[in-house]
Amino acid sequence: MIKVDSVINEHLYNLNPNGKPMKKGPTHVFALAVLVSWASAFAQSPADTAKMNSPVAGMAPQAGVTAKGGGAFIKSEDGRAVVRLMGYAQPTFIATAESNRQPYKVPSFFVRRARADFKAEFDSLYTLFFEFDAGPPGGTSLVEGYSQAALIRDHLNFRLGKFIQPFSAENMRSSRALETVERFQALNAFIGLPALDAQNGAMLFGTVDAGKMFKYYLSINNGTNTASQTGNVKDNNADKDYIGRLEFTPSKVFRAGLGLDYATEVGQTLTLRSYSGAAYDTIRVQGIRQAIDVDLHGTVAKIGLDAEWLMAMFPDTNASMHGGYVQAGMWVKGSEADGGIQPLVRVEYSTLSADNVPGPSLKSEVSGAMLMSYTLGLNYWMNQWTRWQVNLIEETTSGKGNGVFAAKDNRFLPTLFAQMQIKF
Repeated sequence: MIKVDSVINEHLYNLNPNGKPMKKGPTHVFALAVLVSWASAFAQSPADTAKMNSPVAGMAPQAGVTAKGGGAFIKSEDGRAVVRLMGYAQPTFIATAESNRQPYKVPSFFVRRARADFKAEFDSLYTLFFEFDAGPPGGTSLVEGYSQAALIRDHLNFRLGKFIQPFSAENMRSSRALETVERFQALNAFIGLPALDAQNGAMLFGTVDAGKMFKYYLSINNGTNTASQTGNVKDNNADKDYIGRLEFTPSKVFRAGLGLDYATEVGQTLTLRSYSGAAYDTIRVQGIRQAIDVDLHGTVAKIGLDAEWLMAMFPDTNASMHGGYVQAGMWVKGSEADGGIQPLVRVEYSTLSADNVPGPSLKSEVSGAMLMSYTLGLNYWMNQWTRWQVNLIEETTSGKGNGVFAAKDNRFLPTLFAQMQIKF
């Protein structure tokens, strides 16, 4: 008999409708359904699980709060059903140079995230999860909403719904767990396309080997919305987005990942922005999109080392983008669990290029425009639920961008973020 485990949630967080005409759905969707049906037949039944988790006589329902922002929970008498309520808020202060030419007045206050999560598990087999964000200017939106089944112990899990796509390691991390206020700029530009953020689709994932050193993700999605925009959009063309990821974790102190992406873009805009939000460089892309992401993570004593790099190519428009970062952070006092202080430094670059772009509507003057950013950060955990976060960022440019952000020179362009986060 094959045993089945519960699945731990991996991430706590439009296209123009005049795109290509709808076509019949591809046959791979039916193949996926057959695979899931076959695997379900071998999954452990609720009756088998009940024998393993038989309740103690007289046991009463349990309730409490999980440490480190794991939320409040209610557990049934027999322990087969668990419901969790979680949430966090990130009110933020920003100050930046007037030369950044922002449409808003600086300094300014805003709410970066205000999210509420619901998670329910039954029989250690089935998971229901959804997350809402009240922070976007357009109003409350659905960030994630999916159903999930553990089919074969550790090795095969199936997720269907709206969820974060398994391409970038940093994007797969909840905003509540990031060491910096914002994700790196090349990633922010990439997920600005309706493609790599939270998408409607289906995913298989699990571990390959008994030692759990290798973990895989295979996802197919519509690619028609972002996490906090328009919420839940049906596909407007038959060209699905395909994403695969493989992670290698040989020890507790080292992990490496590789993500691959293939899709066909309806014509849309790719914009590289400063951390303050001003556009530095913009190009139009369409047609085939091919992307790769590589990430490395290590720990030496109390020092954490992280690096990630991605490249996206659009051969039909002769355009490309790449960028990445290296980061080092050190716990000089305490830890997140006990309260502590963690200073960090991050260096990153982002660049766009477009050569001989076809068509007048896609013409661009971009040629190797580069944006460099340097971040000094501090995370002060008052306790395991509360964090004060400060990032001082300096940005320099090659002067070749076509946007309003320092397009022609290398002015001193600092930005300060200060953020208070509370999570439960």
